[in-house]
Amino acid sequence: MKKFVLLMTLSISLMFAESAKIVEFVTEKTVKIDENGAEKRLHLSGIELFAKANNKQGSIQLVDYDKREELKNRALVYMNKMFPKGSNISYQIFLKDEHGIEYAWIKDNDFNYKIVRDGYALTDVNDPSLPIGLRNRMLLAQNYAKKKGLGLWGIYEEMQMLEQQDVVACGCEPYEKKDFKADTFKKEQAEK
Repeated sequence: MKKFVLLMTLSISLMFAESAKIVEFVTEKTVKIDENGAEKRLHLSGIELFAKANNKQGSIQLVDYDKREELKNRALVYMNKMFPKGSNISYQIFLKDEHGIEYAWIKDNDFNYKIVRDGYALTDVNDPSLPIGLRNRMLLAQNYAKKKGLGLWGIYEEMQMLEQQDVVACGCEPYEKKDFKADTFKKEQAEK
């Protein structure tokens, strides 16, 4: 039965997948594609632009423009290594907004997730196109990259300032095993 459900899920997701060729990565969130001879842009669901991420605290600019551009350029180099110009991709549209902007998930290598997990992108927790389950998965990936110092996290201190503070508050930290016996003992000792 499990195999049947898995097969059906895979079949349904492939039915809605579209394919195209990469023309270029415009930003860390936007990719230009060629779909049957027509060029269009897709926004990657769940990815935050470095230029917009946690931009100001009050009237203070947390990370200057040049540093944000440097982070963006490093991310683009990584993205182009994964999918060089002309690479074939399959993707799924999650949302098309009132302006015609299409928010997509690149299915090959679970790309949206992978760039966050490898430390070359930040998760956009306010992205309306991203299903909650994927958002939580991407936040876990971001926390993993941060803790391990992967990608840009290991090179730039500024990544700490760009990260949205509600990432930790969302409860998306990896589950840590608790020692209930020790906790109960401590609680009993405190009550005495």
